[in-house]
Amino acid sequence: MSRGGEMVYIPDDSDFSSFRDQCESLEGWHCRYNKAGVTVWSQGQEESCTVQKIKTRISCKDVPAETLYDVLHDTRYRKKWDSNMIETYDIGRLTVNADVGYYSWKCPSPLKNRDFVTLRSWLPLGNDYMIINYSVKHPKYPPRKDFVRAVSLQTGYLIKANGDGACILYYLTQVDPRGSLPKWVVNRVSQFVAPKVSR
Repeated sequence: MSRGGEMVYIPDDSDFSSFRDQCESLEGWHCRYNKAGVTVWSQGQEESCTVQKIKTRISCKDVPAETLYDVLHDTRYRKKWDSNMIETYDIGRLTVNADVGYYSWKCPSPLKNRDFVTLRSWLPLGNDYMIINYSVKHPKYPPRKDFVRAVSLQTGYLIKANGDGACILYYLTQVDPRGSLPKWVVNRVSQFVAPKVSR
């Protein structure tokens, strides 16, 4: 199993700390939407050669942080709330807080559907929770003919308790949908149909 030719590594405390900093920082982020407790930012220019990072902050008034974490963490429950999902399943557990899994999702026409194999890691911190992932290559799960194998460069959730029975959800993603698409189209797709790929 590898990450773009490199050996796979399990995220450590510094990786989670860096992810939290990216979620909470406003520096270098451009607000694209802000309404009814939902804010969306992007980082990077649409015309640039790199794939944009997209970040969403959602205020959840009636959902405890622990409940939201359990919902996002439960792959079997995902089909109830992720209408874009085609299929998801666990491939194998690596440590007590890391596993590898498969996820496929429906793309709007005329785009071909995408799939991922990702290493997911999670970290509960008292009232806060994090789930992060990135794509890996697994010899037993090569790309399929009926999907384009997309790449999660970094995707995850930060869930922060916000008073009694409420929380704030950050969703940050940098996904390359792959396929023969210009970068500006890739970034537009990332903004509007980026998969909720934290399995």
